[in-house]
Amino acid sequence: MTIVMKKTSMSLLFARGARLLLFGLIAGPVIAGTFGIMVPAFGWFPPLGGETFSLAPINAVLNAPGIWQSAWLSLSTALLATALSYFCVMMFLAVMWEHGRVGWLVRALAPLLSVPHITIAVGLLFLLQPSGWLARLISPALSGWERPPIFGIVPDDYGMVLVFGLMIKEIPFLLLMALSALSQLPAHQWIATSRSLGHGPISSWCLIVQPNLAPRLLLPVSIVLIFCISVVDMAIILAPTTPPPLSLRVLNWFQDPDLTARFTASAAALFQVLLAGIAVCLWTILRWLCGIIQRTSVRSGIRFHWLSKSSRPLCFLGVVLIALPCAIGALGLGVSLVWSVAEVWRFPDILPSRWGLLAWSAGSVSLWDAAINTVLIGVSSAGLALVMVIVWCELTPEAGSEGQRKTISEMPFYIPLLIPQIAFLFGLQIMLVWLSLDGVYVTLIWAHLLFVFPYVLLSLGPAWRRWDNRLDDVGAALGASRIERLIRIKLPVLIMPIMTSLAVGFAVSAALYLPTIFVGGGRIVTLTTEAVTLASGAGRQNLGAATALQMALPLIIFLCADTVSRRRLFRRGSARSHR
Repeated sequence: MTIVMKKTSMSLLFARGARLLLFGLIAGPVIAGTFGIMVPAFGWFPPLGGETFSLAPINAVLNAPGIWQSAWLSLSTALLATALSYFCVMMFLAVMWEHGRVGWLVRALAPLLSVPHITIAVGLLFLLQPSGWLARLISPALSGWERPPIFGIVPDDYGMVLVFGLMIKEIPFLLLMALSALSQLPAHQWIATSRSLGHGPISSWCLIVQPNLAPRLLLPVSIVLIFCISVVDMAIILAPTTPPPLSLRVLNWFQDPDLTARFTASAAALFQVLLAGIAVCLWTILRWLCGIIQRTSVRSGIRFHWLSKSSRPLCFLGVVLIALPCAIGALGLGVSLVWSVAEVWRFPDILPSRWGLLAWSAGSVSLWDAAINTVLIGVSSAGLALVMVIVWCELTPEAGSEGQRKTISEMPFYIPLLIPQIAFLFGLQIMLVWLSLDGVYVTLIWAHLLFVFPYVLLSLGPAWRRWDNRLDDVGAALGASRIERLIRIKLPVLIMPIMTSLAVGFAVSAALYLPTIFVGGGRIVTLTTEAVTLASGAGRQNLGAATALQMALPLIIFLCADTVSRRRLFRRGSARSHR
């Protein structure tokens, strides 16, 4: 009895130690980095000459020309992109969930989920700019243009192209999160019961399923909202510049050659955090108002019969809301691929007049170096994140239970996604410079791990928590230890979500821009940083080549993960048939 108690206490001690270590690795740098910008924001930072506390940096931000227009642009585009993405996903599920035809679209959207944000932005640029492919498609027959028009819609003054680009990326993510949450709800039974009471499919979804689904999507929606309000790489290409969004102004202050501008940048970063908090509060108010409308509709007995008179137009609308933005995004990616192998492509030719690989040979050295760095950092950070998530899920079985305990225990892991990146990366950079660890592969992998780990946890966590513990009991009855049961039973059975999570982690790492330029110190170049640099003035062929590599690497990882998981499942099925 004493030996059993000692083993139990040792396992509990080990589990608590592992939790503290994981919290320190993920949440610790964010907290330290946030503190690292709070102090300079109030004027005190001796290495840059700030010896006393003052409000001068905050006053400099508030008095900066166009700062309120920048804040409004960031806030409005983030709220609009998030609201439209959420509405499209809910509308699609409302009209298609009963038919059970959502699986094919999820598989079709998987490539867009793996493509970095900057790649989508470049694709839209190639598609919508004055000499873009859409203008070529209608010229000169329909438009009469022999030369590119003098007006352009990329970027526009109101940030609508930025909103559209964000929707292309966030719709697949929210759809994937919604389907994962729906697997834990009896949605079919609820809709059948509601239909028997006279409600239509959309009213059944809006009045019953969506109110129960919304709390489970609160964390993913908050992540999307905060990312949209602080996005940098897409904003560099698609956002207006007079004035630019707040995130770009913060980055410009951080990159100013005058080192005293770091005080203003720190104060602006705190302003960015405040703006993100305002956006979350406004979203919460919007949810509260929608809840009032829903409850009022239920109490008044409104059944929305007009929504169920003809199901085909509604199904068509639901598919269009999802498919149209994603199709335009995919078309832009296709144009990027064409530019990567185009040598001569004059306006208004629809296709290049001469094809070749000049872009791949001219800038091949830096491009392939960036590709190698992207693979090394992405595979390392995704692999480490996968191991850490498995350890976390194994050591904290109570985290899988629904309730407040799970939310509280895992919330520190999502702190890097719930705080604007630029708000703590400068402080993290200062800490790494002080330790002489900036521009090192190990620290850059660690910085990527801060953002990769939460997404891997979001991807793998639900599948791990639905594990049937009876399989563990059978293994224990046969004398297998906990490690043996993990390696020989659980990991082979969960191979598909494990490999999918690994691919998702790599895609997240390949898309990171700010962590790479802050922690890498400009000495480690990835495809994302290279694409942003090329987008500011290089030839379209070189930019197309970088974009093609950005598309190819995550897709290759996804295909490899899918092949490994399917082969493993095929072997298990063959073994069963031989038995």
